[in-house]
Amino acid sequence: MAVGTGLKKQITSINSTSKITQAMKLVATAKLKKVGKIISNSKPYFAEVYTIFNDIISKADDSIYQKKDGTKDSERTCWIVVNSNLGLCGGYNININKLVLRQLRKNDCIIAIGSKAESFYANKGCKIIHVRKDVDINFSYGDAREFAQEILSWFNGNTYDEIKIAYTKFVNNVIFEPTILQLLPIVKATNHNQESKHINVITQFEPDPATILENAVPMYLNTILFSTIVESQVSEQASRRVAMENATENAHAMLGKLSLLYNRKRQAAITQEITEIVAGAGAQ
Repeated sequence: MAVGTGLKKQITSINSTSKITQAMKLVATAKLKKVGKIISNSKPYFAEVYTIFNDIISKADDSIYQKKDGTKDSERTCWIVVNSNLGLCGGYNININKLVLRQLRKNDCIIAIGSKAESFYANKGCKIIHVRKDVDINFSYGDAREFAQEILSWFNGNTYDEIKIAYTKFVNNVIFEPTILQLLPIVKATNHNQESKHINVITQFEPDPATILENAVPMYLNTILFSTIVESQVSEQASRRVAMENATENAHAMLGKLSLLYNRKRQAAITQEITEIVAGAGAQ
């Protein structure tokens, strides 16, 4: 009679699963290295763009792209939500979606980036105006430029009063922060003026800051969209790597327990057979 047939099947199944999760971990690690190089090489450029725009915004007071103090809350907000196309990446998707749901209002709409965002907000009954499933680790600055032009045309046409992007900020290989950033209208950095008090630099703009801001907004949107989406891609691959690593470790732990249990049952069956043989020989 076969001993521990059910345990054997479990051990075989878990062993196969651990091989799959290990392979997925290696794939995620390779993708993480590839997209990580892009974001690390681009960070100095992004930082410089942010610094320049903070300087322009602090001087500009009359621009349609600038959020003015004392204005009423927006009634029509367009949310760009960055999710993944694939699953098995831990809490990467659900964490950002929970954050968005807490601020989502009745008249708001969604631009879903990733099939997971589309299915999630469709099930919630939210208004989805656009879906992009072509965003992956190969997302380029040219793709961001085309996307930014669409967003800018919606804002200029008064289709939406406010445009926000919800993405996952990459802190390190195990920490990822769901973040919401307002794209339009642009909000002044609150700490910029405080920092500038310690720097005696006088900046003159030609033409005026408002005109420069209006002409430079497309570049600003390109930079923001590219950096946030690429950072989300880094977070996705890092989250999937961590999830698959944990799954592989859990599978190995289960294999150890099941193998021990199987060996005990097998030894007990062998001992029982020996006992029966000895008892039969003694009876003769």
